[in-house]
Amino acid sequence: MTTSAPALFRFDNALRRRAEHAEEQVHLTPAYVLEPVRKALGGRIELDPCTTPDNPVGADRFFALPDDGASRPWSASTVFCNPPYGEARVRWVRRCAEAGASGSSVVLLIPAHTDTRIWHEAMATATSLLFIKGRVKFGVPRPNRRQVAASHPSALVGWNVDLHLADHLGTALRLPNPSPPASLDIPLEP
Repeated sequence: MTTSAPALFRFDNALRRRAEHAEEQVHLTPAYVLEPVRKALGGRIELDPCTTPDNPVGADRFFALPDDGASRPWSASTVFCNPPYGEARVRWVRRCAEAGASGSSVVLLIPAHTDTRIWHEAMATATSLLFIKGRVKFGVPRPNRRQVAASHPSALVGWNVDLHLADHLGTALRLPNPSPPASLDIPLEP
């Protein structure tokens, strides 16, 4: 009898990853995370390219499904992005890096999956990073009255923004990247 067979599913990415459109991929940013982000962006979020139709972030401009905000123009000086956490994360991270390369101040909220290629791609271009203490609580109450919390650690990744202004959320670091490259040529994760 082989004892390793039941654990093989953990290494099959096709079984672990969720589709981009999956309902459980949408997690609205809680105010305790959003307000320090707004402060780090100078008090104003001009664009939220990945939100719901009621614009809970209060951005000046926003894109919500069925609009694909990752494929729309991001001509904005400040951008906040909390994308779906499944396979879609790759293209959203790349889009944030491109906006940073064009001079926008961008903050991205993503899982702190430091072992993935897309994490390292982001770290190669970002100018600041903040590891959030504890699990982000999304403010959605469960039947037991406890809030829905992320199943993973989270981080704020910044381009052209100083995340030390939000350091009460966790540990903020300046990254040695003087400016993000204009294009990224790292292949998608298999």
